[in-house]
Amino acid sequence: MCRFVVAVGRFSNAKETLISISKSLVQAASMDPYGKDFLNEEKHSDGWGVLLIRVNNSSTLYHRSVRAIFMDDAISIVSGFLSSAYDDTVLMMMHARAASTGTPINVFSTHPVKTETADGFELYMIHNGSFYRDDIAKEVGIGRDYAVRFNDTYIANIALARRIKGDITRDDLSWILRFTRSGANLGIALVRDDLISLIIGSYYRVVDDYKKTLREEYYRLYRCEVPGGFVYASSTVIDYYKPNIVGNCYVLNNGEYHKYYIHGDGTIKQVDSWKLLI
Repeated sequence: MCRFVVAVGRFSNAKETLISISKSLVQAASMDPYGKDFLNEEKHSDGWGVLLIRVNNSSTLYHRSVRAIFMDDAISIVSGFLSSAYDDTVLMMMHARAASTGTPINVFSTHPVKTETADGFELYMIHNGSFYRDDIAKEVGIGRDYAVRFNDTYIANIALARRIKGDITRDDLSWILRFTRSGANLGIALVRDDLISLIIGSYYRVVDDYKKTLREEYYRLYRCEVPGGFVYASSTVIDYYKPNIVGNCYVLNNGEYHKYYIHGDGTIKQVDSWKLLI
């Protein structure tokens, strides 16, 4: 299980805004009360990663580490890349991992995971929850020896990439959600030369047991307006970041996903909002 943030915008002070959000993720990874109550998992210490794209000048930072985010130099890495990002539209996808039982701890399994579509476009995915890894691998013909070397998110991203024809569709997302084991809070970015398709949303399986409320609290995904853009973040991250938020902040419904286009000139447009219940 994991915590993550996705931030998009032409922020008036990109470095200050995104560093503040990043610090909140570091804090959430080091002490997560929702994870402790729901999964007896207080720390997300099995690696971290970040994708940062300065859209207007087409520069990218893609960094992953198997070290705990709260014991690494994550803030320095983000800060260095953003030191001259003044008027750029910036996309940030940042993730702290707590590996599910039986899944490997290695750089391949650290999010954002990355692969390529048949069209040669880069596809990145961050994920909180779990998929049925072996079922996905079998469905798309990935050999079992290959599947057991990588975690469920890595396999899911490869499988999704094989389906995509030009762009990510509602049917593509619905297909991968069929393999949800526990939850699929997702950030997905399809990166082309002049356009990024970005999908962010929340889904988890509802179980009527004694952990029902704890499960809902853990999987909450917030969308918040910040000066110059917006942020999607896991529940614990928002608890740490909330004092700095200006504007509206709300919880996505279970099964709610949003799709955006980020154009090469830096403009951002929401093009779809999907309600998907599997």
